[in-house]
Amino acid sequence: MRSERRRKAAEALRQLGEPGEQVSLESFICMMQLDTIPLRVAAANILREWREYVPLEPLFLAMQDPNKRVRSAAKWALVDVGAHAPQEALHPHLTDPDAEVREAVLYALGTRAPVAMVLEALDVPEQGLCAAATYLIGLLGEHVPVETLLTMLQSRNAHIRVAAARLLGNVEEQRIPLEPLIEALHDPEQSVRLEAIWALAKSGERMPQTELRALLDDTDQLIQREATKVLASAGDPEALSIIVGWLHADHEWARENALVWLRTPLGAVRNAIVQRLPIEELLHLLKDAWWPVGYMAAGMIAMLGENAPFTELHALLSDPLPQARRAALYALAFLGDDVPLSRYIPIESVLIALDTEDIETRRQAAKVLSSFDIPVPVERLLPHLEGENVELAGLIARQGRQEGIDILVANLRTSFRVDYALAVLGELGEQAPSEPLLAELHASDISVRQGVAATLYETHPELLPQLVPELVETLCTGQVGPLLEPLQDIQIAQALAALRSTHPNLLSWFDQALDSPSWEVRMWAIIGSSQMAPHGLEPTIEKLQRLLDDPESASVREAARGALETFARRTATDEHRE
Repeated sequence: MRSERRRKAAEALRQLGEPGEQVSLESFICMMQLDTIPLRVAAANILREWREYVPLEPLFLAMQDPNKRVRSAAKWALVDVGAHAPQEALHPHLTDPDAEVREAVLYALGTRAPVAMVLEALDVPEQGLCAAATYLIGLLGEHVPVETLLTMLQSRNAHIRVAAARLLGNVEEQRIPLEPLIEALHDPEQSVRLEAIWALAKSGERMPQTELRALLDDTDQLIQREATKVLASAGDPEALSIIVGWLHADHEWARENALVWLRTPLGAVRNAIVQRLPIEELLHLLKDAWWPVGYMAAGMIAMLGENAPFTELHALLSDPLPQARRAALYALAFLGDDVPLSRYIPIESVLIALDTEDIETRRQAAKVLSSFDIPVPVERLLPHLEGENVELAGLIARQGRQEGIDILVANLRTSFRVDYALAVLGELGEQAPSEPLLAELHASDISVRQGVAATLYETHPELLPQLVPELVETLCTGQVGPLLEPLQDIQIAQALAALRSTHPNLLSWFDQALDSPSWEVRMWAIIGSSQMAPHGLEPTIEKLQRLLDDPESASVREAARGALETFARRTATDEHRE
């Protein structure tokens, strides 16, 4: 995703001419500084996480903006902020002439939306508004009479029939109308047929197995698969045999796909299948060499709750195969969310796993320890604390130890472990330091930016009233304040790195950017410099050597290592050619 955005940015810049030729490097940078659209979108993305602290009117105003990206970002901010606003502030906008505004308001109202208006919107020509109504009808199901749903099932519009079939599966088990749904199994639209299968899966002992069994030979493979799952959940021997066959496929991707199929979409069907499958089939998959298979098999085993094979999982913690040990830890971590692990697994066997050389095993052991329902002795954990293991740092931080908090904060300045660090900091409440979070509010990755915003909402809501006005100003006018100014520098570095040009002006720009106070600018300057290898300035190589010990970011250190290896490799290749 990131690389694709960089490629498009680079292509747009190339169309204007190479830096130093038709257009100077300074002109490139000036053009990017004048383009505040990405920053306005970033402001909207942050505001949507701050809910009741954000006024509605600026969002409605931004939805009239001439730029499509700004309007879209404002719409989804309005959806999330409006969900926490009083309905009387939203109702007047249900008659707005702009269909996108009405769509956003319907999403924001959710179950508070007027049923009649939602039903009416199911049949409008505007696709977005129609999609919102289709989604909402699923939330409002209990307020829609079965007779209305049966009429909808006969609609000429497929999306209305889809919504009707889905809702019919949500009525009381004994009231699910079988005949109309059996008829819908043969609808010309695949999505209607699927919803009918899933609705009939909820009909309990009345499930029409004969009609569903006929779908095992259907020409549509997705219909075949979903019918198989539903029948297997009811204990059908043929369907269970088919599923066991999926799990024994020769290719690892086929086994992975089989587990993906079993995990979606209906939890009740999935749980029933797990209860009926021979447990040895799932235990066998924990040893699979392809880690996603072991991971998903662990998730399936965890659905058994207190009926899970704890003795076998405990034994796997000392299995000679590292993938088996990791998968057992995956399963225990999943189980720990609902089951008191101390009743089934001695904590010492998990603590021992912290001594392994494999970092992934150590991380999973820390996750399992986080799920234990008894205190974990912090003195046993501290000797294992390391910068890479955010899971262990989180476990230590939850016990109020600054050593763990420091590791979590350091991982905010990485591009690969920030999500877990944010999750744990969010749990710490006001104990989470605010300054490092505010410093990462301008992260280039949208998911990180929103994650930081959400963490600030959870931990330091008292700061938000001071921050909202600046972001509202950026969204509505493009005037950028201190919160998002650093993001502009990061985006310039990203765009220039994507150019992959060896022009001397760019070499010089990247060399200077290696001294930036922003770790993300330094990282992108490193990436840009490495793409020019073996062309590089001597001071650049010296700076890359120093950045191997960057005090702030592991991502910068890793990028510097990669860049120096690239320079060495390409220099050697050029010398060999000569």
